[in-house]
Amino acid sequence: MAGMVRVGIIVRGGLIGLMLAAYGCRSESGPASGVQTEPAAAAVQTQEDKTGPQEMQPPAAGAQVQQDQGAESKPDESQPPVDLTLRLSPGAAATYRAVVEQGKSVAWQGAASTRPAGFEDGRTENRIEMTFGQEVQTVDAAGDAVVKITIQALKYLNRVHNKVSLDFDSTRPADQENPLARLVGQSYQIKLSRRGDVLAIVEATEARSVVPASSAAFAMAQRLLSEDGIRERHTIPALAALSEGQVRPGQSWGDTKSFSFSRMGSKSFERQYTLRDVAEGEGGRLAVVEMKAIPAAGQAQGPPVTGPFAGTFDNTSDYDGRFIFDLESGRVREYSEQMRTEWVVPDPEAIRGKADPAAVKMAANWLRRIELVK
Repeated sequence: MAGMVRVGIIVRGGLIGLMLAAYGCRSESGPASGVQTEPAAAAVQTQEDKTGPQEMQPPAAGAQVQQDQGAESKPDESQPPVDLTLRLSPGAAATYRAVVEQGKSVAWQGAASTRPAGFEDGRTENRIEMTFGQEVQTVDAAGDAVVKITIQALKYLNRVHNKVSLDFDSTRPADQENPLARLVGQSYQIKLSRRGDVLAIVEATEARSVVPASSAAFAMAQRLLSEDGIRERHTIPALAALSEGQVRPGQSWGDTKSFSFSRMGSKSFERQYTLRDVAEGEGGRLAVVEMKAIPAAGQAQGPPVTGPFAGTFDNTSDYDGRFIFDLESGRVREYSEQMRTEWVVPDPEAIRGKADPAAVKMAANWLRRIELVK
């Protein structure tokens, strides 16, 4: 009973605030708050950085990474380098499908008899899927292009504390009257570098204006077409982090990416991309790049966690990804990365053996994927 009371105090005291944040404590007409990301920054990691206590100093953006992780991460000098830069030419067109998904959850771990009164497992999530056509309009002397993006199909799922507040699919006849359906057929323009980085939003005013401000869907549309939303959807981090366009199998490079988890603080990861293989695929040669990430050493992890959570939880994280690049056409076939982190807040009385095992598990996830349709 003492353990149950103690966990109950944690739940009713500090965890309720976290639950509200995890569930997205907002009006159900708006998007739920999810994992907040920060722009990636290039960083070099050496063997000394891994073992020494000194703080790692991030170099200028685009710095090359050569991590000492044994023979598998060393470039194979016997194989010729391949060019990992986008081949942009006026009139070039393709269709892609992009997904951005993020969510938070809270769950009780332990016997039902130990579950505090009023505690309910819950999940909040936000998922956007867009199918779009892209056509290169112009290309400058540096090889950077103005690209027209035309929305062909759209799906939007918003769940707040287990309750679906929005489930939109532009391909469903029943959803044609939803204001979000007005986005289908709309276009915006971006400036895209050969390195897969969105340099600027050239024009998006008309697309942003088609959903009325008086509509409940207005906030969703604005988020979808915000500068951050557009950059996240069209940037290819594995290319943007590469300082030199040509790499050999086994060669590695990287950058850092940060996530904020509201009251649970923030975490920075070192993403390492490695060209694992160059293989023959449908349509020609494909470069296969693997991404592995680890928590960044010696870097600020955001404000420390305070209150009832300070020093009371275990935290684990997984973050990896995959990139397939078509070397014949110079375009992306597939890019994906997924991060998941969990916190487990145990009952102190259970740790001391004075109560049945019980804990609260909190989790956050973030997924980004882009794939070539045709």
